[in-house]
Amino acid sequence: MFGARKKKSTVMILEPHQFNIVGVLGNTQSNLLLSVRQISLLVFMLLLGASLSVQSAVVDRFTVQNNAQNLNLVFHLDARPDHKIFKLTNPDRVVLDLKATEIAHGLELQANHQAPIDRIRYATRADGLLRVVLDTSRQVDVLDQVRKSSSGFELVISLRKSGVIQSKEVKVTSVKAAPQQSKARTQVRHYRDLIIAIDAGHGGKDPGAIGKKGTYEKDVVLKIARDLHGLVSKEPGYQSVLIRKKDVFLSLRERIERARNLNADLFISIHADAADNRKATGSSVYVLSQHGASSEAAKRLAQRENAVDLLGGVSLKDKEDTLAHVLLDLTQRHTQDVSYAVANSVRAQLGEIGALHRNRVEKAGFVVLKSPDIPSILVETAFISNRADEKRLLSSKFQKKLAKSLLMGVKNYFYKHAADDTIIAVLRKREHIIRSGETLSGIASRYKIRTTSLRQYNKLKSDVLRIGQILKIPVSET
Repeated sequence: MFGARKKKSTVMILEPHQFNIVGVLGNTQSNLLLSVRQISLLVFMLLLGASLSVQSAVVDRFTVQNNAQNLNLVFHLDARPDHKIFKLTNPDRVVLDLKATEIAHGLELQANHQAPIDRIRYATRADGLLRVVLDTSRQVDVLDQVRKSSSGFELVISLRKSGVIQSKEVKVTSVKAAPQQSKARTQVRHYRDLIIAIDAGHGGKDPGAIGKKGTYEKDVVLKIARDLHGLVSKEPGYQSVLIRKKDVFLSLRERIERARNLNADLFISIHADAADNRKATGSSVYVLSQHGASSEAAKRLAQRENAVDLLGGVSLKDKEDTLAHVLLDLTQRHTQDVSYAVANSVRAQLGEIGALHRNRVEKAGFVVLKSPDIPSILVETAFISNRADEKRLLSSKFQKKLAKSLLMGVKNYFYKHAADDTIIAVLRKREHIIRSGETLSGIASRYKIRTTSLRQYNKLKSDVLRIGQILKIPVSET
């Protein structure tokens, strides 16, 4: 477990011959020279008071406890927390403010999408306030308590699972009672596909890098993008969109905005690398650098007067500077965390089919990675400047291998972390609750599987379904 140093205070200490206090004696002014002992005592008190006033608490561990009644989030701190908690709606979220608090280096606050939490966002303001935002799938009742522990203090945030107001997303549908059973009601949610935006780099007047054989980067990466698009489109719970479908030029900002207009869950930009060193080889995966994120945040904040939708439907136009900064910072931090996790997953898969140029995920300030609210990665598939890599890039077989590796990297991440409102989350549970008007063939089409497979998997003797019936869904047929 990583620790974190407490902030140190700085106090100017005056030499004894410099330390004078101007006092008032009657109607006359006089300089009173303090003794060395008095000065030492005063300086000690100043140092002690200043140190206590700016000392920060450290969250050195974070645990999630799940029971039948509550989901408990436990913040383990080395000092008693000074906190405030409140709820917001549209969308539903719980906000926790911790004064003079920081998170230990390397520690991440994650609930792994345990209901009712969709995700956790957090950031530290310039004044030392740590703000933690819990995005929830519905309105919840919240309890908080501080208790002493062997290593310091524990702040427990309890989210009640029952007796809560249901969100507007939930549709209530009657369930036909089975024989000898009382009538009941079930809550049915509408689930969505994960939208993957696939961007083939360069295009049109911009050929990108050019190989020794005259291979244009823009042509190779478009073929790989099309292969990936085909694979993703066949996957249940996914929707794939090509940012450019043909050899056309698009500005870098236009690529970002197209993905944002689609409400994409992930943006993948596909490229082929080039270097002066002709021996350079292998694949690389990039995410946005911290410097790139900071400069983009400044740009977005500066432009917010003309912005309508910067953060998934939340406009920054009417927000004061501090609030706008916190909202953008929280969103960017979550986006960067997801981007890095997806990049690691994709990089691992690429390592299965060929060499990796570096032994880590790379960071850079590429413009196409700068969307504040869409996790984004840039994949350098190989070095087109290397003769052997160029030959592989021209191979249809290698292009398909690359596309499959990218798909598997994306699937491996989202299978573990997909939000609860997605079909992937349902597939993970492998269940579907029958609603009024649904048919077996329609459900099979929705999950992109054959009707016969769905029937056999559930051992159904006919295609007749009843409202409230639960079907198990095969994860995939591909």
